[in-house]
Amino acid sequence: GAVVSTDCTLTNCPVGLSWSGLPWSSTEARVEATCSDAGLCEEQTGTCQCFSGFDGIACERMDCFNDCSGHGQCLTMAELAFMDSALPLSAITTLEARYGSHGKASAWDADIVRGCLCDSSWSVGLSLGQRQQPEFFGADCSLRRCPSADDPTTVVTDETDCSNVTAPGGRGVGKSGNICHVDCANRGLCDTGNNDLGRCTCFSGYSGAACERFEVNSGGVATL
Repeated sequence: GAVVSTDCTLTNCPVGLSWSGLPWSSTEARVEATCSDAGLCEEQTGTCQCFSGFDGIACERMDCFNDCSGHGQCLTMAELAFMDSALPLSAITTLEARYGSHGKASAWDADIVRGCLCDSSWSVGLSLGQRQQPEFFGADCSLRRCPSADDPTTVVTDETDCSNVTAPGGRGVGKSGNICHVDCANRGLCDTGNNDLGRCTCFSGYSGAACERFEVNSGGVATL
């Protein structure tokens, strides 16, 4: 950066669009600021010391929480707009329809605000054979879903069938053969974190990794 002291010992830090600047007209806002107003300038080295949650040479980008806990990808809003598996699920996957305008990442936060796309051992989406929810979830992908199965007490209804079911967020509908994830078959409690990551504790009378087995002699009653 440029020298800013008379004895040449201090240096300007990089600048970026301010995260906290006020608009000065109905159409203009976000002036450039040292370290994007999201960090402190170390003038001896000319480098920004970013506040928690921001990174980049000018603190111009948002971090992903906990770096997605090692169970996801940290992507920009523009990148996530193209992802079929990004939540909320949507049948529309073009940037023009979902982010920015006219096919361009023109929204101010398109390339600087980032979020986690969580990992999953199964395919996530609205199509045949895909599930509407990923295996890992949460803002930082630190939580894990439990094994899924149809509720053994409902004889007619298949809770795992997401055909024509609107996905969480209300922006997409499951196609024929789409799958709903049902933690512990609704017959147990799912420990999504801690040491028993993604493990079911079945209610009395039910067993199996997903609590999918109904014990006939348990005294329970199957329902329609």
